[in-house]
Amino acid sequence: MRHWLPSRNFGPAVQAQLAIAAYKAGIAASANLTVGGFDTHGDHDNRQFASLRRYLEGVDFLMEEAERQGIADNIVVVMGSDFGRTPGYNMNMGKDHWSITSMMFMGTGIPGNTVIGETNHGHVAKTVNPETLELDENGIRITPEHIHLSLRQLAGVWGHPLEQNFPIGVEKMPLFED
Repeated sequence: MRHWLPSRNFGPAVQAQLAIAAYKAGIAASANLTVGGFDTHGDHDNRQFASLRRYLEGVDFLMEEAERQGIADNIVVVMGSDFGRTPGYNMNMGKDHWSITSMMFMGTGIPGNTVIGETNHGHVAKTVNPETLELDENGIRITPEHIHLSLRQLAGVWGHPLEQNFPIGVEKMPLFED
């Protein structure tokens, strides 16, 4: 049986329109929009820039559509990947999978113009102080669990009895606090 996956059949603009319409209609609280082309094991630089342009155009369209539909003040956009790319090139001028990636956030409750964390020249994550978020050699590495817990806090569901059925075993970090 073949499953219909909208993200594989529609470009970013159509995915954005569907997500905004579903949210506005009250039938969805979240959506996962995808843009392919980032798995660049060859010709990395040319392929990444074209994919990144398509991706950012999709984000721009999503925010314009949210504004047009009157819900821009009610959404949070999380932009990221399931993995990053190696710091160096392979023999095909591509980059392979890497366990370090970055994310961007925008929307209601997200402080702007903030960068948290960094990597060294070998693309290894540096640790941060979990309270101040400043770089700290004795700090911790930010993980997807920290981000998910912070998103739960931002959404106002952290500490809800139902949320307790899905515990996240990391310390709270003020990732989305001013």
